[in-house]
Amino acid sequence: MVAILRCTPDEEKFLAGFRRPTQFEAGWESLGEREAWKSSHVVLVVTGQDSHRPLVEYVGHARSGRRAGTFGKTIEVTQLHRIEPPVPIETLSDRVHLRHRYATGVSGTLSKRAGEELLDALTTCRADLAGVIARLQERTGGFRILSRVRELFVEERDATGLALQLGGFDRSIIGEALFPDENGSRVPVLATLPGHPAHEDHLVFHDAQRFSDWVGSDAEHLAKRLFQKGDQKLFIANVNRLPAEDTLGIDLIYHHVNRDSFILVQYKKMQQVGAGRSEWGYRPDTDLDDQLERMRQVEEACTRLDQDPLLDYRLAPQPCWIKFCKSEQTAPRGDALIGGMYLAREHVEWLRQQPDLATGPRGGELFGYHTVPRYFDNTTFTQLVQDGWIGTRGKASEIIRDQIEASLNGSRSLVFAALIGDDMTQAERTRERRGGSAG
Repeated sequence: MVAILRCTPDEEKFLAGFRRPTQFEAGWESLGEREAWKSSHVVLVVTGQDSHRPLVEYVGHARSGRRAGTFGKTIEVTQLHRIEPPVPIETLSDRVHLRHRYATGVSGTLSKRAGEELLDALTTCRADLAGVIARLQERTGGFRILSRVRELFVEERDATGLALQLGGFDRSIIGEALFPDENGSRVPVLATLPGHPAHEDHLVFHDAQRFSDWVGSDAEHLAKRLFQKGDQKLFIANVNRLPAEDTLGIDLIYHHVNRDSFILVQYKKMQQVGAGRSEWGYRPDTDLDDQLERMRQVEEACTRLDQDPLLDYRLAPQPCWIKFCKSEQTAPRGDALIGGMYLAREHVEWLRQQPDLATGPRGGELFGYHTVPRYFDNTTFTQLVQDGWIGTRGKASEIIRDQIEASLNGSRSLVFAALIGDDMTQAERTRERRGGSAG
């Protein structure tokens, strides 16, 4: 969250006397209206109120404190950074959308979108503040995403968490992933998690050794890990062959060994579109046709290998899905998955043939919440995979290695996951989700 704090004349004089780094770190305690300040925020500190030419002179971290009087609350302002020269507030006002210009005239917390636009405007005016704001954003509960390295890290973290959830494992560990620096080098998500990675000498059973062979060891960035829960084991690998600027996105391949079933989820980013950028949508790019053709070939190969449906019934035996996900400018802390829409390959192609669906206001193709009438969310998709309602049937292992190569040769990074062990029944999973209660 982002907030604006307008200094009183006395506060301006107090701040003007700061010289030592420890003073800027410790900051000061201001006073605000109780309802205007909640939680913690990146704060833009505005001076010059009396001169009628307000300036953003500091940026820092603000946290609501104790009550002060009947309607007031203290505001702890720390980690201050002086902006030299200060940026006139009217300059920022000119750079944000009309509907969010109100933000430059208030004192207190801003809406999520207004705050993002204001920070974008500030870093556009002063590029040297990007790193400062990123560090402050991380402290206030999220990670500022300004680089391609972090964009891919967020998608890879999501695919890794999704793999854990599909396998019925606790995904909370991804909340401990250490985000790379904005200007740093690319690093796999698994390599940043606490605990020990799955080295070759730890993979003593046949299947996991085979998975290591599938993903190879020639990737520029490779990390793999083995998770265990009772008799079940989940092998996950993050595989990246190209630098971030040459990588088109993330693929997740999830293999259920006992079912010999797999699914492929390809990530596509939605951007904010429409009047005031109030909607989320994905406009097909030049690679989509090629990727859909590749998916179609995968599904045709699976159909040839498909076994008797009476042995393992599916609502959708096709493996290929696209997750259209929000391209947030801030990644939250914790283990939350990225919000988005899951659509089967066949569904995507069907929508593209309908003149009144997946169409933007100007007639162009647009996949978004407001143009696609039906889709799966994270919860529904996960449960259908866990319960075996979607995914291929039989002999998946004969084509998975080819799909791993196809993903990496297609300039995409890969999260590969394989679940080993006897499956829980749907009733057992339901009881586990309810905390062990019957019903």
